[in-house]
Amino acid sequence: MRRLIVLLLLLAAACSSGPSPSPSSSPSSTAGIRPSYTGLHLEALGSYQATFDLIFEGTVMWGHHLETRTDGRAVEYGLHLDGLDASRNPGDVRMVAQDGINRMRGPGTDDECVQFPSELDLGPIFLTPDSLIAPDQLSEPLVAVKPETIAGTETIHYTLRQASLGKWRDLVIDLWRNESTGATLRYDLRATGADPLFEAGEGVLTGRFLVSEVGTQTIEPIAGCEIALPLPHDATHLVRVPGLISFESATAAAETAAFYQAELAKTGWEPVAEPQASGDAVVLSYRQGAQRLDINIEAKTGGVHVELLLTSE
Repeated sequence: MRRLIVLLLLLAAACSSGPSPSPSSSPSSTAGIRPSYTGLHLEALGSYQATFDLIFEGTVMWGHHLETRTDGRAVEYGLHLDGLDASRNPGDVRMVAQDGINRMRGPGTDDECVQFPSELDLGPIFLTPDSLIAPDQLSEPLVAVKPETIAGTETIHYTLRQASLGKWRDLVIDLWRNESTGATLRYDLRATGADPLFEAGEGVLTGRFLVSEVGTQTIEPIAGCEIALPLPHDATHLVRVPGLISFESATAAAETAAFYQAELAKTGWEPVAEPQASGDAVVLSYRQGAQRLDINIEAKTGGVHVELLLTSE
């Protein structure tokens, strides 16, 4: 369970990271004007498969490998990190984001399903070049090199050189962009300076984002994420980790308690204590075989926050 705790700490830290912009403007192609970089614009590809590899060489050396696939609706990620200590490496995970929900599972979660809303910012580990370097921070124009084909798509190879960007210096970016859609299919970077992700000191960061395939992709759901316990029909902001499910509902605390008393009785759960009420909170406790379920219901503006804690006795 150690890796899972590490992962959750990383996800929590992500909330305070910098923004991950998704610019909507199209790249400039007006004759006589040197174009600028405005973002990957991968939505123009629809379905595709890509990888993003980063290597930091300094006092501490680490590697980041992220595989991404999308069918235009769901997005699948496969994460692998090397060279980091246990406090910063969540372990390998596969994640699928669909319909506003992230579900992940793998060695990094002890092969248990983890679920949380997609609105959570995952900046430090699930990266794109645009979340690492915001396009509006690139002040230098692009210089065209030559036409090249990437993943069967015609592109123009551009290069960009910028002397400094925050704590970085000697930034070199090469990118390959399809001019008809604005999509960037390859993005290489190199910079010297402070580690931007894991506080590994000074060194050299190199990276490559590469779209390897454009076309139909099949995204399989994360297995083992079904929730056997009853949930109100209006449950939102659902978070699931081993032993804990939490959500919010617009239903009042008393109605939520009544819902669980009725639904759990139907599936063989037996109360082990009378409902406990304290201020704006209600606690229900049940047992089924060797399992115990404690339900914490806390009233809040507009509804309730509920935690379902499942343990083995």
